[in-house]
Amino acid sequence: MDQFEGLGLERLAEYSKLFGLGAKTGIELPGENAGLVPTAKWKRINYSERWVTGDTYNMTIGQGYVLATPLQVLNATAAVANGGTLYQPQILYRVLDDEGKPIQDFEPKVIRKLPIDAQHLATVTEGMEAAVVWGSAQGAYLETVRVAGKTGTAEFFDPDIPLDDKGNLPTHAWFTAFAPVESPEIALVVFIYNGGEGTTTAVPIAAEILRYYFGE
Repeated sequence: MDQFEGLGLERLAEYSKLFGLGAKTGIELPGENAGLVPTAKWKRINYSERWVTGDTYNMTIGQGYVLATPLQVLNATAAVANGGTLYQPQILYRVLDDEGKPIQDFEPKVIRKLPIDAQHLATVTEGMEAAVVWGSAQGAYLETVRVAGKTGTAEFFDPDIPLDDKGNLPTHAWFTAFAPVESPEIALVVFIYNGGEGTTTAVPIAAEILRYYFGE
């Protein structure tokens, strides 16, 4: 029997970057942050320390040195939803004249096609839908629309925010989702600074957005 080795640091970093993490998306807005996909070399240069197994564990769940913007997470989610194409986000879809006639369309801009088998993306989608059906994101379940999503609860440090009674760091609340699963129309991310758990704080907000969009 072959021994499961996992991705390891180098491939984790490689695939994270393929999904757009660690780089600006190119959206037409000022002040975008590139985030950070850490590597062993980066840690040695910035901290004069070697990479350890615990760093890899933290990286797999988006903790530790990993930095990502809500837009990057949304863009990666959309790439899963559409079958493996990473697009540059755009603000404008179409410009109309004063009579409502289109005078300029803004075509989609492809950043890259992801070199990932469709069956693997389907497995990710299956897991995300399961999170909504019976997992941590059940609050986003809709009766008439299949929703796929993933919650997140990310620890962070802020000198102005105290630890809780048990000495735990504060957390950001995350939830990313798309729907309908079989033919996606919408992808969204809810991020709440110091919001606690994604399940209890971010999911209900996303559910309201989805219900409004689909008229439930």
